[in-house]
Amino acid sequence: MRIQNIGSYNSNGAKATNRNTLSSQPSFGRVWAEHVSWGANYIKDKGKTNFKLFSFPDAKAVFVEVADKATAGIGNIKDRLVKVIAAGAAAGATLKTIDDTSKLYPMKDKGDGIYEAKGIKARPNDNYRFVIVTKDDKINMVKDPYAKKQENIHGWSTIYDQNAYKWENTDWIEGKDPRRIVRNPDEPLRGLGKLIIDEVNIPTLSLDGTFESAKTRIDEIAARKNATAVEFMPVENTFSKQWGYDGVDKFAVNEKLGGPDKLKELIDYTHGKGLNVIMDMVPNHMGPDGNYLGQTGPYVKCGSEFGDKLNYEGENSKYVRDWMTNAALWWANEFKVDGIRFDLTSFVDSDWLLRQIAVELNEHNPKVFLIAEDHRHKQHNVTSYYHNDKATHLDELNFIDMSVDNISKGWWTIPWSIGFDSEWDSEYKEALTDLVLTPGANLLDKLDNYLKSSHYRVKYGYSHDEIGNEDGTRFIPKYIVRHLDLYNKVYGNSDSEKGQRAAHAAQKLAELTVSENFENMNNQELNEAENKIGINTFISHYDLANVFKTAVAKQKLILGTVMTTPGPKMFFQGDDEADLSYFKFFREFAGEKADRKEHPEIVQDIINKKGYDTLEEIARPDSVVGRIKPSGIFKDLKTQMLDFDKDLKAILDNHPALSEGEIISTYKDNNHNVHIHQLKAGEDELLVIKNFGHGFHQNSYEYFGFPQNSTWTEVFSSDDKKYGGMGYSNAGRTDITNINQHLSLAPNSFIILKKIG
Repeated sequence: MRIQNIGSYNSNGAKATNRNTLSSQPSFGRVWAEHVSWGANYIKDKGKTNFKLFSFPDAKAVFVEVADKATAGIGNIKDRLVKVIAAGAAAGATLKTIDDTSKLYPMKDKGDGIYEAKGIKARPNDNYRFVIVTKDDKINMVKDPYAKKQENIHGWSTIYDQNAYKWENTDWIEGKDPRRIVRNPDEPLRGLGKLIIDEVNIPTLSLDGTFESAKTRIDEIAARKNATAVEFMPVENTFSKQWGYDGVDKFAVNEKLGGPDKLKELIDYTHGKGLNVIMDMVPNHMGPDGNYLGQTGPYVKCGSEFGDKLNYEGENSKYVRDWMTNAALWWANEFKVDGIRFDLTSFVDSDWLLRQIAVELNEHNPKVFLIAEDHRHKQHNVTSYYHNDKATHLDELNFIDMSVDNISKGWWTIPWSIGFDSEWDSEYKEALTDLVLTPGANLLDKLDNYLKSSHYRVKYGYSHDEIGNEDGTRFIPKYIVRHLDLYNKVYGNSDSEKGQRAAHAAQKLAELTVSENFENMNNQELNEAENKIGINTFISHYDLANVFKTAVAKQKLILGTVMTTPGPKMFFQGDDEADLSYFKFFREFAGEKADRKEHPEIVQDIINKKGYDTLEEIARPDSVVGRIKPSGIFKDLKTQMLDFDKDLKAILDNHPALSEGEIISTYKDNNHNVHIHQLKAGEDELLVIKNFGHGFHQNSYEYFGFPQNSTWTEVFSSDDKKYGGMGYSNAGRTDITNINQHLSLAPNSFIILKKIG
């Protein structure tokens, strides 16, 4: 196999083949009308609908079948048969419906596997499906891979009137609202440096778990003013309310959450509150339930543990890449999102697809920024600076097609630059969370390295993955497990079982500690409660309260480290208030309850692996943000955390060094587990001193490397009593210099010093 690394069209002088000449059959260009022509498109002034499908290039015939929505008898796409009038003839096949409930229309073969039917008498909310006669006379009845509305993942697609919703916040859409964040820093609007993301999951923002009920949480986020954007975990259509990564309808919105118009309403509402919206989409696989792509056309490459992987670089892959690219354009253009986050891009297995998405978004929605979850750690150039060179748009696409075509000829080609704007910084995340859970000198080195190189990447401490993919617990219970050595204080038949039991015991201990009765429980009552939780060793009131306070301090230290690193930042829903609710992995598939009833071992296998049942109706209520209301000695926890967030956000707003500045120096104090970084943006200069250790420093902390010939004052301390801390402070001092440090620094805290002279 020959390996070639290819850049843009002009990078090596290669002559790109025109998209329209890659096949002997007629093809299509890349104008906007082409992007929006796929699927079912209702033409209002004509009262008719055009249909367009990419299917098997060697299919004998393809039909679209339409049924009025009010007509009875339309069930799943496999429930109604069709009559075969003729099949196997050179001219193709002839089919008809079994009754007058629906009408069947032949689609014209346009070449390359493209089939069209225009001017069909079909209106919004009518049902339709595609009927494909394969080369071996097999009849496939499938839903539309471009379906804009899919009420049942196993059912017929629905014609969607995408113009029915009327947007209210047009100033935001038109770029007139200065709170909107765009990809190009040279625009009059803001760049990604001020991006502070609150990652949320719609089904767990409320007990109802719908777009409508999510507005209450959006109100709270907007009122707190510590985030500039919300990122919706995927809302691609699935059987149940869930995380969203099992989506099988890439254009259709999960109907159980409210459907497409309710999502538009929520996005419009969110914009009205001054918050940017990032949509999470999944290009790397299909969900395992309701996936008919393999029967529709050459969309599928192979299976994986997550579901089918997609054919982006194999035979007949051009329109598969277009399909996923058009999904990104659909979210950007139709739902007016400000950014798109792409799930596990390294598992897409095609950097050319990712490059194509970036090229098309550059052309058609240039303000929408793109974020990758890649985890390849700079092995590939996932990100690059935005450039607006529309003259190369078609050339870029031609070059991508040619490059993928060369792969089939034995040339493994990859682009020099994919062209996304940012990516999740998992290395930064791992260094930070390891250091907070287990301080050590070598971990300071890791944090120092990744903090300095994370300027344009999204910094975070925890996302949905680190919480839900393990045991469903957040940082505070995770720290309680470590600090109290709960692994050795629970029973279990295996390391895995003990680990799960320790995690859930820590969760219950945390809930107990913030309960109303905790402070007044005597030792016997506390011991009995701990025994019920599964703890085999008594843990005192003092130890529980102390470890909880330490965990909260560390939670603030995580947030503070993230927020004081320049560039885009993120936290997960509720982490800004030290929320203790679970975030469990949950989902339900069609037929799952029947399977569970017949095979009870299914449930036990899930519990053995996760430590809990993942059924949506069981796991989701435990995961609703704000489920646990701290009381007793920790009744002020939420208020203290929100005050911390508000004041820290005010520091960010008033100091550009924290969002757009440069880290000009760092310092590692391995003796005390303290890390310092110095930031500068113009005349704005700050020092952030983070104590990851347990040492108390009362007017006694000094470090070699303090900037000389300058004077500093403290503008923030995470240990302020206002935030539930002990009150270690340097407030009021205006004499801090390299020879007059004498700083106060509490354990598991950070301070921010501002240069004043």
